[in-house]
Amino acid sequence: MRIPSNKVADILSFFRSELAGHYEDEEITRLAEWCFEEFIGWTKTDLLLNHERTVNESDLLKFNFAVKDLKRGRPIQYLLGKAYFHGLEFYVDDNVLIPRPETEELVQLIIDEELGKKRTPVIVDIGTGSGCIAIALKKKIPHAHVYALDVSVGALAVAKRNATTNDAEIHFLLSDVLDKTAHEHIPACHIIVSNPPYVTEQESGEMLSRVKDYEPHLALFVKDNDPLIFYKSIAQLGKDKLKEYGLLALEINEQLGYETCILLQQEGYHDVRLLKDMQGKDRFILAHS
Repeated sequence: MRIPSNKVADILSFFRSELAGHYEDEEITRLAEWCFEEFIGWTKTDLLLNHERTVNESDLLKFNFAVKDLKRGRPIQYLLGKAYFHGLEFYVDDNVLIPRPETEELVQLIIDEELGKKRTPVIVDIGTGSGCIAIALKKKIPHAHVYALDVSVGALAVAKRNATTNDAEIHFLLSDVLDKTAHEHIPACHIIVSNPPYVTEQESGEMLSRVKDYEPHLALFVKDNDPLIFYKSIAQLGKDKLKEYGLLALEINEQLGYETCILLQQEGYHDVRLLKDMQGKDRFILAHS
């Protein structure tokens, strides 16, 4: 099915009719607004005032393809090739997770912890993906030396692109945190931050298809029989690399907060704090070496 005409009102009606049942009404409106902004440079106000105007055939084709992709569940961020995080724009594709608002909270926790400290911190971001955490921290703490690691060549390519476009000097390393022999290449540091894979295979059935079917499984899922595998390795890495009273900052599975805290305490971390996100879910742990 195609949009019946190149009139703006018909394009909006097409979005609503084709995406009904796949998205909430407000979300459909927002998706249409994003597409108009990206394809023809219109603001939300422009869109409200110009329902009777028409778009050219080339742009009409873009709207047709967009609705088709959205209907089958492809995330709008992949469709447009961009996402926003901590006030910055990031390129994203299916090599990386789409940055989440809750991860912005993790970044802010680190910024707040670092506030007032008279030092040049060395920060290591494990599993950097799009580079959003590392780049946001570098922009907010410009004197920091930031290292970003990932096991995926494709993810590192995306992160390097984002570092360039956001004018952030980041040291990138291709490294698997689960491989202890690779730890020697990671520098001693004041802060280790990570949003590692933490969704169990069992939990995958509860996820939206547009997450499960499109975002990289390598960055999402862990085995049911070892859900804390990344946290174990990161905790051990921190004991080797964190300077005295260094900070470990983690995003976690909300169902495994207690277990993750116990793991860190057993590894010898101090001041282990389990913190909630804005939705009231156990989402972060801060701990010190």
